[in-house]
Amino acid sequence: MHNPRTLTTTSLNPFCKGENQVLANFYNVLVPELFLVAYRYVKSEAEAEDVVADCFEKLLKMPNEIRRQKFIDNKINLKALLFIMVRNQSLDVLKLKKNRLRILEGIKINLPKVATNDSKKTLSKDNFNSLLHCLSKKEKIVLTSVMEGFTKEEIAIQMGLSEKTISNLLTNARKKVKLSWVKFMV
Repeated sequence: MHNPRTLTTTSLNPFCKGENQVLANFYNVLVPELFLVAYRYVKSEAEAEDVVADCFEKLLKMPNEIRRQKFIDNKINLKALLFIMVRNQSLDVLKLKKNRLRILEGIKINLPKVATNDSKKTLSKDNFNSLLHCLSKKEKIVLTSVMEGFTKEEIAIQMGLSEKTISNLLTNARKKVKLSWVKFMV
C-alpha cells in the first residue's frame, strides 16, 4: 500500500485504474486540513463537512480515463486540486446563502391575484391582505416567508432573530389570521 501522505503519480496509479480505496486513504489524511479550509469560509461544521465530502464524491465519480488524464498525463497535484475544489465549493455554498438572503430581503407580500382551490370561492390578493391587516410587520414577513418555502432558520438569519422568536411570531401570526378569517367569512 502507498503512503497517503505522499501524493505521487505512482501512488495515484491505482486510483486512476478505478481503485477508490486509494482515495479513501488520502481522505483520512487530508480531511482535517480540508475541513479547516471549508470551515474558514462557511463558518459551520456541518456545512464544512458537506463541502469536503462533496469534493471527494466528485473525485470518486470521475471516470477512470479523466483521472488518468488529470493525474498521470497532466500531473495535476491531487492535494492542490482538492484544496481548490474545497475553496470553490465553499464559495458556492456562500453564494447560495447570499442569494437566499437577498431573496428574503426582497420579500414583499405578493400573492397571485387569485388563488384557487377545490372550494367554490376564490381568495384574491386584496382579500388575503385584508386578513393580514391585524399582523405586525415582522409577523407578515415571517408568515409570507414560510409560505414561500423558507425555513425558520433561514428567516431567523435574515431577520437577525432567534429561531424561537421566529417560531413564536409564526404561531402568533397564524392565530391572528385564523381569527381574522373567521371574522372575514361571517
